[in-house]
Amino acid sequence: MSLQSPSSDDAYLREFGVEPRLKRVLGFFTGSLFAIAFQGPTTGALLITGATLAFGGPAFIWAIPLVFLFQFIVALNWAELSSHYPLTGGIYQWAKYLGGEALGWFTGLFYLVAIILVMPAVGLVVSIVLSGLFPSAIKFTTTTQVVISLLAIVVTAIIISTSVRLVALINSVGVVLELAVLVVVAFLLLFHTHQSISVLGSTGGTAAHSSYLWPFLVVVALVLTQIVGFETAGAFAEETRHSRIRPSQAILAGCAGTALVLFIFDFCLLLALPNVGNAMKEGEELIPGVLTEAFGSAGQKIFLAGALIAVMSTAIATLAAIVRTMYGMARDGQLPGSAALLRLSPRTNEPVTIIVVAAILSMVPLLVVKKIPVIIAAITALILVPYLLVLGALLLRRLRGWPARESLFRLGRWGLPLTVVGIVWVVLVLLDALWPRAATNPHLGPFPIIEEFGVALLVLGGLWWYGARRRRPAAPLDPESGAPAPSSAA
Repeated sequence: MSLQSPSSDDAYLREFGVEPRLKRVLGFFTGSLFAIAFQGPTTGALLITGATLAFGGPAFIWAIPLVFLFQFIVALNWAELSSHYPLTGGIYQWAKYLGGEALGWFTGLFYLVAIILVMPAVGLVVSIVLSGLFPSAIKFTTTTQVVISLLAIVVTAIIISTSVRLVALINSVGVVLELAVLVVVAFLLLFHTHQSISVLGSTGGTAAHSSYLWPFLVVVALVLTQIVGFETAGAFAEETRHSRIRPSQAILAGCAGTALVLFIFDFCLLLALPNVGNAMKEGEELIPGVLTEAFGSAGQKIFLAGALIAVMSTAIATLAAIVRTMYGMARDGQLPGSAALLRLSPRTNEPVTIIVVAAILSMVPLLVVKKIPVIIAAITALILVPYLLVLGALLLRRLRGWPARESLFRLGRWGLPLTVVGIVWVVLVLLDALWPRAATNPHLGPFPIIEEFGVALLVLGGLWWYGARRRRPAAPLDPESGAPAPSSAA
């Protein structure tokens, strides 16, 4: 099917009662790179690979294709929803039009908090990289992590305050460099192998006293943190040309690209391990240690220099996604001070107020919780809650005949079974993430951290929603039926 013209992007947007205000400068390539940057292959590798090896042995690598398969099924549903609802805010908008304003609010709230928590995690990786580049000047301590995280947030906010065109350019260059570095390093590691390919079936003794199922479940929960967030490509729909198809394609490319690069890198890394037993004890020092052994300290520093650029791309994509989600919610009057948040800079056409607020909110976790790994544990589960809410609403709408009209990306008769499979998958991995364990759901207080976050968000979100219920704006029109979107009472 031919793509719609840029002018029809705005015409379709007006069917939702939304007047175009943002500049359409993004395409498939830049949208895909935003999705990959948000998932952060380098960030995930430095934070997660050591833990997955420790809990599952080298056989952890087979969790990557498993997680990718089911996440790609979820991505197919997101791609169809993005084609029907190409609005700023992405998953929040999909929830609102599928299930009503209340569902949209709670989906947006959980999603917003989850991606805000990504920023301190990114700051942690920046501090790891800097301490590796300048070991004598920067010590890897809790204080250092917090300070560097705060500085990284400030720098990122300044960058995305410029213009979406410049931000997309900086992000694209950073992600292309990131992918090139990961693939080239993986290729070079093949010339420094110490293990045969049979090592990929080794559990490293993690299943010595019981079934491998339990350590593998931990591994799945950890790998999932690396292949989640590809739907952020849909959050930039109003800034994308051919918005009813390009964001959909970018969602799928972001999911597949991240998983492929992660598998290639981890595959070569495992073959290059000098000693599997020792490597399983190294944690966050795993990758720097293997690179030093293979290429020397100079090679390690070259990789870390590339990693610094890659991690900053993740920071840019993450804060930009936070801003777009907040903008979409503020436009519907869902956030306190929505009118002030919607003001665009006359020079850059960027929502500067939202950028400032988003940066401040990203700093709050650092002031409340000093142990950044504890924050990381809550991210994936908080994203899975919106996944489940939207997929559940989508299933109900499909059973009632949705979609009522064609879209440029459609699943057709495969839509219903793929939605059911997606729901089953999300329920299983959400239960896996919620299982109380030090690796993925540690205790911050009397209860596991994910449960504490979830209950707090439900209580605070409920108080705000019902307290502001009478002042909320009228429901937007649903172009599917030409009638108001389902009300919160429904």
